[in-house]
Amino acid sequence: MLFGWLVEAGVTSNSVLYVKDGATVGIGAGEQDRVGVAQIARDKAYRNMAHRLAYQWQGVSYDELDEATRAEVDAEVRAANGGLKGAVMVSDAFFPFRDGVEVGLREGVSAVIQPGGALRDHEIIQACNEYGATMAFTGQRSFKH
Repeated sequence: MLFGWLVEAGVTSNSVLYVKDGATVGIGAGEQDRVGVAQIARDKAYRNMAHRLAYQWQGVSYDELDEATRAEVDAEVRAANGGLKGAVMVSDAFFPFRDGVEVGLREGVSAVIQPGGALRDHEIIQACNEYGATMAFTGQRSFKH
């Protein structure tokens, strides 16, 4: 969580990112809403994992794979939720509603770190509890403009 919070300090606002095993998995930034940046970061995590597997398996980018190998990579990426299972979701500002945090929770993130301070923080906490994820509030925003 601390690693993710430190990375977040260098990402342009508004942003959500996912980290796992000391590396960023996906970064979404610059959107006007938490849901949008969480989805962008999720989609990038899926794409990043597909490219990584393509290079590991075939030594080429995902776009250069034949159709059969691409289908195998896609299946592996889907099974691992783009590498997001067990990742930490990091937000530079509070989640105003639970729909933003649920983007990551549905993918299997194990923890969420965010500033807190929303009127509906109790709903975000409830969502994390329902998914069995840890929630940490930093008490500070991490905006970079």
